[in-house]
Amino acid sequence: MSTNATTAPISLLRQNLRRCTYDGLAAMPAVFLLTPGNFVAAALLTGLYQLPPSTYGIIVSMPFWCNFLQLGLTPLLSKIRPQRLACFSAAAQTALLAVLGAVMFWLPVNDPGRSAPWFMALFALLGVTAALAGVGWTSWIQEWVPGRVRGKYFGIRNQVIQVATAVFLIAVGTLLRRNNSSVLAFQLVIFGAVALRALSAWYQAIMRTPELSAATQEAKRPWRDQLAELRHSSSLLWFVAFGAVWGFAANCIGPFYAVFMYRHLGLTVEALSWLTILTSIGGILSYPAWGALAHRFGNKPVIFFGMVTWQVQNFLWCFLHPDNAWLLWPMWIFGGVMSAGVLLGIFNILLKLIPATAKTAAISLNLAIASLVTAVAPMLGGRILETFLSAGHDPMTVYHRLFLLQPVLAIAACLFLLSRVREPQSGELTTVFGAMRNIRTLGSIFGLTYVVNFIFVQNPKDKKS
Repeated sequence: MSTNATTAPISLLRQNLRRCTYDGLAAMPAVFLLTPGNFVAAALLTGLYQLPPSTYGIIVSMPFWCNFLQLGLTPLLSKIRPQRLACFSAAAQTALLAVLGAVMFWLPVNDPGRSAPWFMALFALLGVTAALAGVGWTSWIQEWVPGRVRGKYFGIRNQVIQVATAVFLIAVGTLLRRNNSSVLAFQLVIFGAVALRALSAWYQAIMRTPELSAATQEAKRPWRDQLAELRHSSSLLWFVAFGAVWGFAANCIGPFYAVFMYRHLGLTVEALSWLTILTSIGGILSYPAWGALAHRFGNKPVIFFGMVTWQVQNFLWCFLHPDNAWLLWPMWIFGGVMSAGVLLGIFNILLKLIPATAKTAAISLNLAIASLVTAVAPMLGGRILETFLSAGHDPMTVYHRLFLLQPVLAIAACLFLLSRVREPQSGELTTVFGAMRNIRTLGSIFGLTYVVNFIFVQNPKDKKS
């Protein structure tokens, strides 16, 4: 009897882990298509349907607004079992993506005024489902995946998903190239993602996982006491300010890099898919070296060096034109290497800065500020871009000058904000999942989804830096 009792939970865990991998593989296309500023959405919205920069900026900002607004729903969401929330979000996302593909049958490609309201409404609702899915799925995983296997399992899972993502990007790029980025080609991509997301929702629904017992819930410290402690956590406050400035810099102009490459450098969706893959490869190969450097010198120097070096390279965007567009290939590989160090350092230092007795307040503060800033940024960037372009200025000159914004602000944030942060001893891994949500979303803009996921699932025992 005891042997059977022991074997049954192990067998159920293995079955659930296997289904969780299938869920991730099936969800991947939909998740990628909904990441803000991804190059497929940029080609669809600004290329095929010719949406102006201001409208595109609003659409890019929607996932960040949803992250900000869902904070107010935290008390309500905490009463819903995470698995149910994850399944509902996946099902709703499937239905909305199907509607998105269906309305493209009759939306005119040469009338942005008519198509823009549909895209804005649908992407707003899809942003809500993504925010709810992020909360539900992350909480659910922490309930049933044991800490002893979490790092190893998700490391393997993310590697498998990354290979599938590379295949997906190559297939999408090839499909769109062969069909001249037609409406039908984009619909095939979307409806394929719909079918797979439905399969993902089914895998989530059939998993039998235990609920988190009340005894294991974290004891709540009074909110007022947590806020009082945060007022004395000067390093955390400086780091939140640094993250806000960096998030604004990255999200103000970052989503329009793809638009610039399509419209003014003549790159195809297929070319951008390969650039994204190379960026991830650069990050993956450099990750062990960054980990060793962080262990030896600390995370703050790694962030400082990686960010400044990365942003100095980004000044090259101000000189790109069709004749030297080949520079994008080494730039994206180098950017993948440098930005991987930045993301790793940010993750590790947040572990150290979040007070153990004020975790809820610290995570909420960081998420609220980061979400608000990164939501406003693309709207402002799109409005500035559209204002200068509609005034008749040379498009190449307008883009080149606006591309100064990200490196200048990011380097200034390092010099005047990050420099004030003092790096203490390491904290617990679980304190930072919520606080890093917008950093994870920003990482997807630069093709670093796998690198960010890889960092997030490292076992706490391995995080000694």
